[in-house]
Amino acid sequence: MAILGFSDTLFNVGPALTAPGNGNLVQVAENDLLSTTDYTLITIVASINTTVNVRLDGSIDGTNFAPIIADTQYNANGTYALSVSGRPVKFVRPVFTAEAGGTAAVVTFHVAAA
Repeated sequence: MAILGFSDTLFNVGPALTAPGNGNLVQVAENDLLSTTDYTLITIVASINTTVNVRLDGSIDGTNFAPIIADTQYNANGTYALSVSGRPVKFVRPVFTAEAGGTAAVVTFHVAAA
């Protein structure tokens, strides 16, 4: 990750996912350059049949992840925001964890870290 100076906020827009899976891995901390502890996960859901579940995972080493925003279910198309504060991690990764009632949903994640 190339950072040309101190930055206090990062933004990432991921690709549209048409099946459960991981969104973009985003590095949100770098020693002496960047340190974030607050995260917002914006989820855009389209073409939903019944439900989709999403969460935001965090990691210190980029390999082992744990939920920092718990699995959340959406039942309608729309744009949804979830936030968490006070969770210092080095990486975050949005996850489209499940889809029920069909396979047509399209999920896009936007992540902000500050």
